[in-house]
Amino acid sequence: MFVHIHRSHERGISDLGWLHSWFSFSFAEYHNRDRMGFGALRVINDDAIKAGTGFGMHPHRDMEIITIVTKGAIEHRDSEGNHGITREGEIQYMCAGTGVHHSEHATGETDTELFQIWIFPDSHGYPPRYEQRDFRTITDQKGWHTLVSGDGRENSIRIHQDAEIRIARLKAGESLPLPPLSPDHGRLLLVVEGKLSVAGTELDRRDEMQITDTEEYTLSASEDTEVLVFEVPMER
Repeated sequence: MFVHIHRSHERGISDLGWLHSWFSFSFAEYHNRDRMGFGALRVINDDAIKAGTGFGMHPHRDMEIITIVTKGAIEHRDSEGNHGITREGEIQYMCAGTGVHHSEHATGETDTELFQIWIFPDSHGYPPRYEQRDFRTITDQKGWHTLVSGDGRENSIRIHQDAEIRIARLKAGESLPLPPLSPDHGRLLLVVEGKLSVAGTELDRRDEMQITDTEEYTLSASEDTEVLVFEVPMER
């Protein structure tokens, strides 16, 4: 068994007043040489943004950027002319590719909470692209649901990497096997809400488990739980 546990309280923290962030990996002023990413997965930021504030125009390139909104709404504008509002239960995707400037602002009267995820692409120089998708109906169903993938399976958002992000919601007392693992890939399990156990290890809200073997694992929820699984190549 090759697993590593990263507890929620071990994450990096930044508080700018208008923005409160928890960093799974090194980011901005938080640097931990042992937490530089997980294979092709570079960033998982757990952000809380005050209403009416946000990130001004800033550049990115050669990165697949996924935003999962868990509360409120975020308004996107970019140098390619794209504009959209992504609400709770929806996902925004931006291929930064050859280079793009964008802004993100919490819109509406309530604060916005989201996961900002960066995945290295499988090649450089893709044309920038923007997309958003509503997954609220899908995530009410049982089992695993693919939000992001490299081939667009199950009506997921297609990205430029052989990677997947899946979501599941379990009721207290329910169990669910992890999906099969592709060769040369690893899995990162993130408990969004709730509590569950995997291979005898208890995981609470925002805890992570990194899995780098091909053994079969089953999740067992001790309370109503929402969980994300990231499957990514371990070699960039």
